[in-house]
Amino acid sequence: MDAQEKGSIGAESSSEAVSVKVDHKGLPLIPQPSDDPEDPLNWSRGQKYLIVCIVALVAFFSTFALATSNPAYAQIGLALDVTAIQASYIGTISIASAGIGSFIWAPISSVYGRRPVLLFAQAIAIAAGFGSAYAKSYGTIIVGRFFTGLGTASGNVVSFAVISDVFCLHERGKMLGIVTVAVINGPHLASLPGGFIAQDVGWRWTLILPSILTAVCWVLIVVALPETLYVRGLPHVKSTGKYHRLRITGTKAVGRKLQLIDFARPFQMLKYINVVVVAWFAAVAFTLGSVLPAQTVSALFRTFYHWGSARTGVALSVSTTIGGVLGEIVSGPVIDKLMERSRKREGRVHPESRLHGMWPAIFLLPAGLLMFGFSIENHELKHSYIGATVGMAVTCFAVQMIMTPIIAYCVDCYKPQSAEVVQLLNFARQEMSFTVGFWAIRYGDQVGFQFSGITYACVSVLFFLPVLWIMIYGDRLRARLGEPSFNKEI
Repeated sequence: MDAQEKGSIGAESSSEAVSVKVDHKGLPLIPQPSDDPEDPLNWSRGQKYLIVCIVALVAFFSTFALATSNPAYAQIGLALDVTAIQASYIGTISIASAGIGSFIWAPISSVYGRRPVLLFAQAIAIAAGFGSAYAKSYGTIIVGRFFTGLGTASGNVVSFAVISDVFCLHERGKMLGIVTVAVINGPHLASLPGGFIAQDVGWRWTLILPSILTAVCWVLIVVALPETLYVRGLPHVKSTGKYHRLRITGTKAVGRKLQLIDFARPFQMLKYINVVVVAWFAAVAFTLGSVLPAQTVSALFRTFYHWGSARTGVALSVSTTIGGVLGEIVSGPVIDKLMERSRKREGRVHPESRLHGMWPAIFLLPAGLLMFGFSIENHELKHSYIGATVGMAVTCFAVQMIMTPIIAYCVDCYKPQSAEVVQLLNFARQEMSFTVGFWAIRYGDQVGFQFSGITYACVSVLFFLPVLWIMIYGDRLRARLGEPSFNKEI
């Protein structure tokens, strides 16, 4: 192993066993599993896949809960005597608070465990979700949605940390991709039932339904999601019972205490320019390719096509979900194959190889944005809504192909700090995307939606250029910056 491979990645490959354990391709497992049966890396494949299913569901409904009301903003505005744009703030406020919440849950989960954090935070989301659904005033709904986002943030951050706890490098990209597609497509799929519910049952049920589904996930966590936090390098502790990892209190990391500095750990990751660069690009891509259509399509399709919430929900949900799922089908296996080829060719781990899986998306994202903008501007043309709908599918396909490689890349580079890195990614994504409701429609009205599409396409390309620099010089940059000094034992 050369000098550049030392650091966080090299630390992963240190083995507690006498013999090196290898994967099905004969390559050394990274990190090397210990001989402790309590090590999540040693758990059965069936148990690991069950964990993936549960955390993917939690992640899915964490974003689903924030978006079921998207197609109903016009209806909500009429009911509460506010404009459709003001009604959309019940979505944007929850997105913003989800970004804030990640700074609370990630450090706590690295000390007290993933399980208790998910149980407590999701319970807050459930209570706040029901509270906002039955609130009588616009202001009270805003407050309830703030706490809904705060609680659901745990699903956006802790789920990725769980995946990094239980899977080695060669499978990590695919499994992180499953959770990524769940996070991104939660709001996309939410629009489908949200539109019909708002039209046939009432807009309040667009807030009640996700609260019920989040409660179902909470029960799954209670009965079937074990604690995955595991501290390496310490003597093995004999388990206190078969189900001790299913205790409500989780399994606290031995020898670790929660300190005030732990809540600032993500800001320490700002030192690592490679993370900052890809995080900004991911935030821009997610904002323009995923949140922009979700937050604007209700008002735009109602204004230009005179569609109701149900029809709008179908168009938004089907197009974005198909695009996102197809993007992950392509992305996850591809980036794992790129990593495998890189290790065989270079004889070492080269995380930047994952980023090359984004190349198709670099062209598809601006193309989809242009298609959406020009179709809306030319709404008087027959069937122009088809172009807008296809444009949304293309942008979501591209977003998925961007987010999965970036998350896998950051976790590969700094696996012990995976919770903090994903927390930083989530914060950048949430805080940038929550602003969409304040400017997107106004900007399109002012300059024309075709020119707004051109603007967004240019911005997406501009923010990719620094990522190209990371693809080429990321290895040298990581070697120069060294590795973070915290959480090395996780």
